[in-house]
Amino acid sequence: MRPETNSYEFFTGHLRQVFSVSLGPEGTVALTLIEVRRRPPRVVAGIRADPFVLYFKSQSHILLPQKMYPFTVADLKPFNIFIVPVGREKDGVVYEAVFN
Repeated sequence: MRPETNSYEFFTGHLRQVFSVSLGPEGTVALTLIEVRRRPPRVVAGIRADPFVLYFKSQSHILLPQKMYPFTVADLKPFNIFIVPVGREKDGVVYEAVFN
């Protein structure tokens, strides 16, 4: 059975782990999950949503454009996450992924 890879609990269980992000024929880049942050719950069209935000950091100074990328971690099959670069630091780039 495949774990639910779009839940807050899944990502908190993988905090500080390195995810491999496929860039297609160009290879892969490693992103470390540095923070998992809950947002206030809300109700949309009668359905409760528990949004959260992920922050990943790359040791590379190469800036990945915002888009959907296939991520893998541990022995799981690849799953897609839309990331947006949100900052540069002296030791890499920080990316954000919002789950609504």
